[in-house]
Amino acid sequence: MFAAPIGLEHGAAALANNVAENTESDVEDEISCNEVDQDGAPTEADIMTATVELVFNEMPSHLIYISDDYETMTLIDRETLVDLFRPELIWVCKDLVSKDQLPDVVRQNLRYAALSHRWLSVGEPTFQEMSVERDHQFTRPGFTKLRNFCQKAREYGCRLAWSDTCCIDKRSSAELDEAIRAMFKWYRNAEICIVFLADSSSISDFPEEVWFQRGWTLQELLAPPRIKFYGRHWDELSRSRNDKEDHSMLEALSQVTGISRQNLLYFSPGLVDVREKMIWASKRRTTRIEDIAYSLIGILNVSLSVAYGEGERAFRRLMEAIMRACREWQILAWAGPHSPFQASIPRSPLAYCAFNEASANTLLPDRYIMDRPSKLGDPFFTMTKRGLELEVILVEMMLQQPAPRRPGGTRKKTQDIHLISDSASFYDVTARCDITFLPFSQWAVAIVNYQADESGKRGGIGKLNPTSDYLCFVLGSSIHSAHGGWQKVETQKIVTIRTKREVYQQVTTVWL
Repeated sequence: MFAAPIGLEHGAAALANNVAENTESDVEDEISCNEVDQDGAPTEADIMTATVELVFNEMPSHLIYISDDYETMTLIDRETLVDLFRPELIWVCKDLVSKDQLPDVVRQNLRYAALSHRWLSVGEPTFQEMSVERDHQFTRPGFTKLRNFCQKAREYGCRLAWSDTCCIDKRSSAELDEAIRAMFKWYRNAEICIVFLADSSSISDFPEEVWFQRGWTLQELLAPPRIKFYGRHWDELSRSRNDKEDHSMLEALSQVTGISRQNLLYFSPGLVDVREKMIWASKRRTTRIEDIAYSLIGILNVSLSVAYGEGERAFRRLMEAIMRACREWQILAWAGPHSPFQASIPRSPLAYCAFNEASANTLLPDRYIMDRPSKLGDPFFTMTKRGLELEVILVEMMLQQPAPRRPGGTRKKTQDIHLISDSASFYDVTARCDITFLPFSQWAVAIVNYQADESGKRGGIGKLNPTSDYLCFVLGSSIHSAHGGWQKVETQKIVTIRTKREVYQQVTTVWL
């Protein structure tokens, strides 16, 4: 049965103080502090301090406690968790010879399982429903799924379980904000991530499985070091205890997601290979538009406040946070619709898929191409009030006018435009874009990934080799352009340019 939660009102700081005070009084007649310090063995206060630090910093705000007979599942908060496990932890840790052993022993005794699944349209158990006893709801599909999950958690030796449906008090904006920011960490710290695939009976069903198409499940795949997949009838989809150690499962996961085995096994969050992570995310969808950005917070390890209702501003803020810290020129390699709030920021991760086979090799991370110079482009690009500030090699071009419309015919809204270089050093550039509104009198391309000089100073000399293709932006300028500068022209595909000979040219600062 589902039991009502207990003790949800204590504060973390008060709990830590009470634990320390009570522990000192309990043990002062048995052992002196000087003796403990000499041999390094932990006191009860040390044990509870380590427990509080783990529970309040590394574990979810609410968990389900599963009874030994599997019959009772109780929603508990962090304070209750500490109180509930205190006697056991003191007993288990009493014979330790060093305080250094405490964190691992406490963590081992507070193992929890995390559920990854696709939400039902209706019928999922909520935080409020789990807060009271409701026996008559046991037969609802959502509760049945939760019970099966908790049973699997116990099979993995976990008395604690976490589900995003009922372990987050969504009435509390503070708790919801913490959950979204910390969710990657919670999945990573789980003893096991149990994945329920409602549309699959075997690995062969993965291409049609909706779980692989949802935004939030990307981090639920990458974060856990241990993961186990179950099919629609809660049958194991492999014989391994950990599916990240199963060769056939890893191969199937890599094929359906486009994520390498290396990343599936050893993924590290952060602002490295951001463009590749955006491509992974582009294949997935979220119900709330803000979740396109929020679901990437943990994967990219950035700090972003949660503000549902902001719509597409969320992804713009995410990109601004990325650009403040990332130094990879590849994050500028996108095409298609830009953010309605900033022309130099893509509207969504889909923009990073707008490339063809010819440009694919150009956009690989530098470490994959051994002869690629280590210093490419401007590593100090940044967002300013004038837009994206970036040093580029600027090449002025002339627009070859589109062919005139035939009598009685209609001109296509989207056409290829041809830009002809004034310089004998560059080949012409072709780009597909919307030609219904191109009010520019001047044209140029801005080359992004030139080889920077060794000085590391702003305003240096960039080098281009004739054997390489270079990422470039198509730029236009007119008397109506902001600050009299260049504007980024929206193209359907990423544009590249090639030189006819080795080129050395002073870089130019543009604001886009």
